[in-house]
Amino acid sequence: MAALVFLSVFATTEAASPAAARPADATPVIPIPMSNNLAPAEIVNSIPVPQPKITVLKRIKSGLASWYGTFFDGRLTASGRRFDMNELTAAHRTLPFGSKVKVTDLRNQRSVVVTITDRGILTPNRVIDLSVGAARELHMLKMGVDPVRLELLSVQN
Repeated sequence: MAALVFLSVFATTEAASPAAARPADATPVIPIPMSNNLAPAEIVNSIPVPQPKITVLKRIKSGLASWYGTFFDGRLTASGRRFDMNELTAAHRTLPFGSKVKVTDLRNQRSVVVTITDRGILTPNRVIDLSVGAARELHMLKMGVDPVRLELLSVQN
């Protein structure tokens, strides 16, 4: 009997119990160096919190589009890029440079994706000025001005 009592003492110690019977080890605690006498709560509160997703409106004001080209070809745009009238670019009053906009011609339902590289639109009833290349894709070179729908695809920061 004394032998059973003696063995039961060893059975209750952690070293003698099988690994499956022991509780899983807790997550290891990494010591945080205390500098400037900061309390642990202050350190936890200083960890940056991920920002929520920002919703971007994809539909932009529809209206009339015009195009520009030959006179401005090779000149610097407001963004600092050289204007190439055959590229798929456009001028918009407020969108950030580098933004991608899908322009759909409401007359013939053709679409093109342009990059905003310039400011302008001197005529108040226009919503966007397209490069010759973009106007060619929309088949609006002869018309000069067409009604369009604008959809924002991406915004450059």
